[in-house]
Amino acid sequence: MSATVPPDYWTDVKAILQLFFPQYFDPDSPSYIDPTLLDQLLAISDEFRPWCLPTSKQNFAQAMYVAYLISVQQETSTGQEIMVKAGPITSEKEGDITISYATTTTGANNSQSQRPSSDPWDAWNKLYQLCAKGAITTRFGRPQCP
Repeated sequence: MSATVPPDYWTDVKAILQLFFPQYFDPDSPSYIDPTLLDQLLAISDEFRPWCLPTSKQNFAQAMYVAYLISVQQETSTGQEIMVKAGPITSEKEGDITISYATTTTGANNSQSQRPSSDPWDAWNKLYQLCAKGAITTRFGRPQCP
């Protein structure tokens, strides 16, 4: 059985991961990810690249999706319950003090916060959803953004 050659962009995706999540690459860290497992997660995440975006944004989105998959893999392999995150943190309250970081309004024009996402899945989803709006699939089956 021959191993498949990973795509060239995996190098960029790994560099983004290492920048935002250096603990995944540190063998002394409890969050260390074996390179073989990382390659398996990269292979899974290939299908979740937002195809309508430039390559650099696809790479960033894929890195965030891999980070999400790592968190799911670590939680499920250790038997810990998965903590569901509802989205970006928009406010905090401690005692009588309340701080608001972003305004989230619902409606046709502004259904998402403009604040950067608070976790990898949110960051990936924000980019992935850009391709869900106004995408066209040609008769040749290759999606095109207008």
